[in-house]
Amino acid sequence: MREIEGGRTYVIDIARLNDEEQKLVFGDVLRAVYELKAEDPENRKTRKPIAEKIIFFVDELNKYAPSGNKGSPILQQVLDIAERGRSLGVVLFSAQQFMSAVHPRVTGNCATKILGRTGASEIATPDYRFLDDDLKMNLTRLGKGELIVTHVVYRQPVKIIFPRPAYKQRQPGT
Repeated sequence: MREIEGGRTYVIDIARLNDEEQKLVFGDVLRAVYELKAEDPENRKTRKPIAEKIIFFVDELNKYAPSGNKGSPILQQVLDIAERGRSLGVVLFSAQQFMSAVHPRVTGNCATKILGRTGASEIATPDYRFLDDDLKMNLTRLGKGELIVTHVVYRQPVKIIFPRPAYKQRQPGT
């Protein structure tokens, strides 16, 4: 981990591991990066400098930081990254089907939320209270490639539409 260089992309593919092995690897990587970034700068002077920003992309974060009383062995590490990570230069991007399945301290610390089509029962959970009723209903009807982005810099949520891939574009007159 101490060899992480700026401007490089590192992929740790844990898809073929079983759930427990995935949690061990993910937890170990989170802990190692967090310790590196939180380390006293005086101790870093003798070592090679580490990357200024480290970004984690995690699918199904609810496995590692579940909501409710279902603790996880690495929950505290995910909470530390969600709550203090930005100030240390560690950013966490996650994707999951249900925002309500992720620990509320993680979702509460998200500056940007990108929402796709969501079922009415999910939208009825308190996690979506930041949206007005019309927007909640719009979320249930979004089409493929349509997303809603919310962030404090925008006065209103912004709808974005991903274009169809070039090979699927309709030709004029067809």
